[in-house]
Amino acid sequence: MKKIKIILAALVLSLLGFSAASPVYAEDDESSVNYVLGITPTQKGFGTMLPGETYTDSFKVRNKGGGEFSYRISVTPYSVESETYEPNYDKKTQYTDIADWITVDKTEGTVAANQEEEITYTVTIPEDAHGGAQAATIMVSMGGESDEGLQAVRRLGYLVFGNVDGEITTTAKILENKIPSFIFTPPISATSLVENTGNVYTAATYTLQVFPLFSDEEVYTNEEEPDKNIIFPETKRFYTASWEGAPSLGIFRVRQTIKIFDEVSTVEKLVFLCPIWFLFIIVLIIFVAIFWIVSRIRGRNKE
Repeated sequence: MKKIKIILAALVLSLLGFSAASPVYAEDDESSVNYVLGITPTQKGFGTMLPGETYTDSFKVRNKGGGEFSYRISVTPYSVESETYEPNYDKKTQYTDIADWITVDKTEGTVAANQEEEITYTVTIPEDAHGGAQAATIMVSMGGESDEGLQAVRRLGYLVFGNVDGEITTTAKILENKIPSFIFTPPISATSLVENTGNVYTAATYTLQVFPLFSDEEVYTNEEEPDKNIIFPETKRFYTASWEGAPSLGIFRVRQTIKIFDEVSTVEKLVFLCPIWFLFIIVLIIFVAIFWIVSRIRGRNKE
């Protein structure tokens, strides 16, 4: 019985320790943040583009710093690497020819502090352009003299993409649609891996629904505004959809539906949202209960 009291005391101390613990936050170092160059908007999707046609649009270069800055403009290819879509501004493929079709109304200039300047660009599609997706980046580099007399440079890209009309294929695969059974800390998340096997870009949509264990009334859904991701041809894209407002403890039914072209995948799973310390306490309670039962049985046998 003395051993049981010691174990129970340890259990109480562990509960007090977990309940008294306070989160520690690191302060943001504001001095390390220096937003100087801004672009608005950051991209333009032209949808279907016809060979022989010309398309014109514009964006604004913003100087959010404290002094005048010069800028330079260039056009680079745009492609992505890996399932996390790391941008590549150097690789040329059949899907980056548009970089040679873009002209801008100015290639350099200056922007005063807290001012902005509009940049107009034109995309001229050749008559013999092949069908399929095209993507390029209008790169804006801004530089100026810092307080120390050094050249401070920042570069941002404005993405331009579209599908050239012609011989196109619209096929895709949903390679993964996963919901974990156990989650130790919020949010509740579901992951996916989608592959575009066609030659045009499209948007994949991700719908996440969360239900209580014994009810069909949703506690969370993004059905009205599902998450969307652009998937470029011949690429795979990994994505995580999340319910950020999830509680720290609970049992839910989670459903994720993914759509791309004509492909649809729906997965539903029971999810236990439980802090790891709570699991530890449950295991400890079970251990104490088993130990107590075994001790009682041994005590009766001795009698």
